Amino acid sequence: MALALIEGAVDAVKTYLSNNLAAKVAALNTEYDDGITIEDMKAWYIEYQSEVPEFPACIILGLQGRPEDEGAGWMKSEHSIDIIILATDQNTETLKRKLYRYIRACIEMMKESRASIGYQINIGDWDFSDTYASQSSFLSGSKLTILAKKYET
Repeated sequence: MALALIEGAVDAVKTYLSNNLAAKVAALNTEYDDGITIEDMKAWYIEYQSEVPEFPACIILGLQGRPEDEGAGWMKSEHSIDIIILATDQNTETLKRKLYRYIRACIEMMKESRASIGYQINIGDWDFSDTYASQSSFLSGSKLTILAKKYET
């Protein structure tokens, strides 16, 4: 039995987002058309970073996993994953709007991914964090938690 477990789920989410975010960002910028533009990620990580050299950046962080059901040669497991977007802007209100739009993009993309990512994706909570705000008042983050489920053999 070769289980990918949480590492496989993190890799699948990262691959899907990194391959499709640019198109989603372009679509949202066109839809809003208000002078506030969001960009594709300049960096992707799978762990918190003490320093992030370029923004916007995305951290796909596997938090925990658990078996929902299992048998002799299979397991259905559920993995909790945070998608964290870090962005910067000289205007804090513009920054907050950018973070709202990144969360919207991630939610829409995770819902769209259900047919192709290989995992059942359930949307969890989202919030707007000051994880990296101590570096600058013009730097902030948003976080979306998803639950990825899969039968593995």
